[in-house]
Amino acid sequence: MDTELESPATQAALVDVIIPVYKGVAETRRCLESVLAFPQGAAREIVVVDDCGPEPALSAWLRDLAEAGAITLLVNPVNTGFVNAVNRGMILHPDRDVVLLNSDTEVHGDWLDRLRRCAYSAPRVGTVTPFTNNGAICGYPRFNHANALPAGWSLAALDGTFAEANAGLSVELPTAVGFCMYIRRNCLNEVGYFDARVFQRGYGEENEFCLRATEVGFEHLLCAEVFVYHQGSVSFGEETKALCAEAEGKLLERYPNYLQVIGDYCNLDPARFLRRRVDLFRLAQSPRPRMLFITHNWGGGTEKHVRNLAELLEPDFEVMILRPTGPDGVSVEWARGGEEWSGYFSLPQAYSKLLDYLKLLAISRLHVHHIIGMNRQILGLLEDLALPYDFTLHDYYPICPQYTLSLADGRYCGEPDVEGCNACLAERPALWGLDIVTWREGFSKLLNGAERVIVASEDVRARMRRYIPDARYVRLPHPEPALSISVPHGSPCGELKILVIGRLSPAKGLYRLEACAADAQKRGLPLYFRVIGPADWPVRQEPELPLSFSGAYDDADLPLLIGRERPDAIFFPAQWPETYSYTLSYALATGLPIIAPRLGALSERLADYPKARLLAWDAPATECNDVFVSLLERSGGLPTAAMAVQVQAVADLSMKDNQDSRVDASHDA
Repeated sequence: MDTELESPATQAALVDVIIPVYKGVAETRRCLESVLAFPQGAAREIVVVDDCGPEPALSAWLRDLAEAGAITLLVNPVNTGFVNAVNRGMILHPDRDVVLLNSDTEVHGDWLDRLRRCAYSAPRVGTVTPFTNNGAICGYPRFNHANALPAGWSLAALDGTFAEANAGLSVELPTAVGFCMYIRRNCLNEVGYFDARVFQRGYGEENEFCLRATEVGFEHLLCAEVFVYHQGSVSFGEETKALCAEAEGKLLERYPNYLQVIGDYCNLDPARFLRRRVDLFRLAQSPRPRMLFITHNWGGGTEKHVRNLAELLEPDFEVMILRPTGPDGVSVEWARGGEEWSGYFSLPQAYSKLLDYLKLLAISRLHVHHIIGMNRQILGLLEDLALPYDFTLHDYYPICPQYTLSLADGRYCGEPDVEGCNACLAERPALWGLDIVTWREGFSKLLNGAERVIVASEDVRARMRRYIPDARYVRLPHPEPALSISVPHGSPCGELKILVIGRLSPAKGLYRLEACAADAQKRGLPLYFRVIGPADWPVRQEPELPLSFSGAYDDADLPLLIGRERPDAIFFPAQWPETYSYTLSYALATGLPIIAPRLGALSERLADYPKARLLAWDAPATECNDVFVSLLERSGGLPTAAMAVQVQAVADLSMKDNQDSRVDASHDA
């Protein structure tokens, strides 16, 4: 052990708190006032280096502080750059430890004493960095993000929570982060100062220093019991990104494995448990009641609804989301915006631990959205927690393991009797090997025990009541923001562009859409089918058929993507009784003609839409395409002569089909 450095005399030595200043009057005032506001056990001297900034008011205020004896002020007659300003401060007293503190930070309480204790927790500690909201690998609540302070949390409250939750704890870092960096003097003596020749303006200098220190055996710690606020990018503003890129290039010239070292640290994320400890403390202190959502991990409309609902409840509840991580595990996530907390539990081994954990969180209400993919043991939570719960129906899983009520090819099954359902299950077995009666009896208990079984349409309520009549069904529309989508008039390529929105599975009409494109190709119809979204299974498309897919998309981009396509109509080729459909909301916002099946929530939601055309869910592709061509005729999408040719072609083919039918009938007779 380095006994000399840890002697009582050394512990009592002065620490220089070095604050380089260039611009930012308000930010610098907040920083210095926070430093001056809290006396420390460690003796300190506040050294401010005014690097000849562009704001006279800032320089005048600093001079006033210096004249009052509050700070030691070093003034550069010309701007020398951030790194030179730091070095000037570090050289001032060559026997002292230093803390480099950005002028856009704020500190609280005995922050310096806690950093100093961490710095002397081991003999070869070179640097110590605290947690912060905006500090890359030291960031909280989200790792490697520029965070705001969590809503409703002051710096004082957050720093106090870190001090309590993580007292005496630290983890090793690959490099310090320069917003607040404690450096022991023995490290400076062995390693030297920052390289102002290469990193004159700032960014990268502390990383290069730390890599040099690591080479001679020093380590760098994240002090988990201190939190310092950091605004970020005040001095350099819009130049920050370019300066970071330039600094990274210089670092890689000297240390080619630098990014790998940082990447390995990020992948391991050894500070994760320290952030989670603070999360739990914060959750325990929240006055809001806790609600647990139970859902699947498949994404789609269910996930969108869960996220929208969690956001809507944020002001009044702490929402946790439980999902499967596979057949033998679940995760529990804090769904508040800006948070990243989650816990993981293996089942069945950790079921009792999960139960204790949820009780510790003081969950007061449950909301079941889906249990597909769950370990069966999760169903016991409803009884073991003995809490009131709601159950939202996003599909028909409680009455059929084929949750879309569809056959193997994706078409609506028609809801046969028990014998027909069991015949289907013989080919596609249910989870846990249950027959249809046992399956429905199990879910009947779950739904009948709910305070509310929430449905988004009357169609779902009526369909479900045929199987589980006694549940307390409540119709509530899905919460959605108002949408308005501007679509330029008509596609410019002389044909009718039919748009389909969303990921297409067989139940969503993938094969039906392929059949429509094939019929249009066969009959020479001026129709082109475009899907914003991917296909779940391979189908024929361009150049073989007038059909193409955009691939995956982000919901936030959907209005722009729809407008860019300039569609003439929107088609829903679904083959199952949809329960809601978020993509229909986007379609309605366009004001375009919508063609959809007369089945499920689609037809219900389109009942009062003046430009809706509803077809039988199993209408043949020819009938669908005839409707599209009739839209083209009404819209004037083609020149009159061309239109007449296309309409006549459809009429001729229809007459030929009728004649062929009569010939076939005569032949059969």
